Amino acid sequence: MGEWSKKIGEYGENVVEKFLSLIGWNTLAKGVQIDCLCVNGEHLNDKDKPVHTHGIDFLYSYRNPLVDGLLNNIIISSKYKTEKYPNSPTKQFKWFVTDLINQVECYANSPQKYETQRNFNCQSVNDIGVLFWLNNQSDSDDDLISKVTSAKFDRVGDRTIYIVDNKRAGFILKVIQYLKSQNEYNYSFYYPSTGRNINPCNRNNTGTILPVEYLNSSILPFKMEKKNNRNETCFMLATIEKFEKDSFMRLIGLAKDISTNLSGQIIIGFPDYNSLIHENTVNQAKMGFDDSDFTKTVSVINYTDTFNIF
Repeated sequence: MGEWSKKIGEYGENVVEKFLSLIGWNTLAKGVQIDCLCVNGEHLNDKDKPVHTHGIDFLYSYRNPLVDGLLNNIIISSKYKTEKYPNSPTKQFKWFVTDLINQVECYANSPQKYETQRNFNCQSVNDIGVLFWLNNQSDSDDDLISKVTSAKFDRVGDRTIYIVDNKRAGFILKVIQYLKSQNEYNYSFYYPSTGRNINPCNRNNTGTILPVEYLNSSILPFKMEKKNNRNETCFMLATIEKFEKDSFMRLIGLAKDISTNLSGQIIIGFPDYNSLIHENTVNQAKMGFDDSDFTKTVSVINYTDTFNIF
């Protein structure tokens, strides 16, 4: 997994901000100071001293395309290190998350939040924390999340916190790099019907913003549209998982379910697909579906290859 670290390292000191730009989070507030408004006891720093303010690395707000009338306020904490993840990261991880929870709690009651809400016409608001803990060491074990899944916190409440490590960031970067290499096509993030985004007045199936819910997803959906013919489209699902027959079959079913309003080719991307090794498995999996008209539109690619396949 070290190649993810190398790729992330190429973006330099401003890696998180550049990453956010690539996923469409462009109108950021940076270096925001808010008052500590703790009502359940004092918020403490890493030296157990009371704090009076919180420094937020980035703030981003957008209308959630997956839920009608919902404003997402994203409080982002950036931890970009030049050394690899520690062998026992739980203690440091717990502090990073605790500090972020404190920021989210105080932002939820801050004047800055209510000033932001005035700029959006939304019926409900969700304040969400995102922790980026990245490094650029090629010998680092990039899968931090699997090491800290057992970490327990004294308080989280109903706060939602997303974690982005090298593995997750690298997955998203590689897929976007692949899409950008397809020069004949424009791409956008695909927003499937969730049962909570049914208002036809503001329903969008695609957009330039990656929803925060996708950050920890093992699958990313995209629409690709040919530049010289907007009626020629492709639907793509990219997965972080390695190629296996069962996972491929599940993705065929998922693609059929959520691409109902799209026509054209269905592309399923894996990070390790090799046609010489896997093509027979692909054909066998397709034969397991009754709908041959659909499966004949399905192709499989390796999104770590950036040559044009179309």
